[in-house]
This record gives sequence, structure tokens and C-alpha cells, in this order.
Amino acid sequence: MHILVWHKTFKLVVRLANHMRLLKRPIAAMPFLFGGMLLMSCGRSATINEATTFTHLDSVTDTYLSLQDTLLYSWNVLVKDEQEKVDAMEKALHQLIQLPVPEKSQLVTLQSRLQQLKQLRITQKTLTNPYVVEEYDFATSSLVAAIVTLSESNSALLQNKNLSTLIEKIKIAEQHTPLFRSSYDSIALLFNAFLEKNESSLKEVDKSGALEKKPLFSGVAGK
Repeated sequence: MHILVWHKTFKLVVRLANHMRLLKRPIAAMPFLFGGMLLMSCGRSATINEATTFTHLDSVTDTYLSLQDTLLYSWNVLVKDEQEKVDAMEKALHQLIQLPVPEKSQLVTLQSRLQQLKQLRITQKTLTNPYVVEEYDFATSSLVAAIVTLSESNSALLQNKNLSTLIEKIKIAEQHTPLFRSSYDSIALLFNAFLEKNESSLKEVDKSGALEKKPLFSGVAGK
């Protein structure tokens, strides 16, 4: 409807402008051109007024989707770093088995513990269970400490470039864990506060009924 009004108005203004060029006294055509511009302005104002009716809901929708995307990205970064740490530990153990290490039985035990660790993956569902997170963190930190200690206790092992690179990667990934978790928690807090503040509007945006607050690592730690 508004597009048709705009189109007709535009044609009218163009027609009036053409008449101005044909008149010997262009000033005489100015009232007509002004009238056409005023009509065009009125049509635009009506369109803007109609659009502002949806401004708040559009804003809520955009913010909601943006927070969801940011939260998902932050979670994926965290999970990717954890996976890279586990992969590095697995490769480090493989390297140690290939080297003349006297503690062969210890390596077998560490490999078994690593396989058990893979079954303790933290998800956004299991994050609500403090025991799962605590068990995962204890299993990870103790395994990291054992692999690093075993690798650095033998000066001959430190000469292996591949092993040294893997150990360094494990250490860095372990340092990243609290930082990435803190980053995720910060975004989750914003998301939860936004849900609480805009609950009524969000029911129109997401009618699936899945408007649930996200669990936090800090919340788990505080239980």
C-alpha cells in the first residue's frame, strides 16, 4: 500500500518538476512542487509511524538472537580448547610410549585414565550437575599434572621437540580453562538477566517455550 502511494507521489513530483522547466516563470510552479513534496513527506511519516509500532519487539528479537549467538560462540571456544587439550595429552602419551621411558606401566594407567576422562564431557546439560563438573575438573587437572611431571622429570625427554611442543600446548590450554569459563559465565549472566527483564516480549519471539536461563560454571562452583 505504502509502496503504491510513494510511486504515485514520486510520479507527481517528477511531473511537476517537468512543468517547472516548461514555464517561463518557474516560481509560479513552486507551490505545486511544495505540495507534492508535502504529500510525499506525509506518506513517509505514516510509514515511519507504522514501523515504530514494532521497534521494541524488533529490538528485543535482535538482542535475544545476538546473545544466543554470542553464548554459543563462547561455549564452542571453550569446548574446542578442552578438546585440543585432551588431544594433546593423548599425543603426548603416545610419544612417551615410543620413547625409552622406564615407567611403562604408569603410561598404561595414564592412558586408561584418559579414556575415562573422555566419557566425562561437560555439556550445557551436565553443567547443572556440580558432581559431573567437579569429577571432570579433578580428572583433568590430575592427569595434566601426571603427564607434565613425567615428561619433565627426565632431561632426555625434554630434548624431544614434538613432546616439548605438546606439553607446552597442554599447559597453555589448562591456563585457558578458567578464562574461557569466566567469559562464558559473563555472557550467560547477561543472557539470563535479559530473559528475566523481557520475559513477556520474548514469549512472542520464541513460542517454543524454551526460554530457560543458562547454568553457570561459577554457579556450580558455589554449590
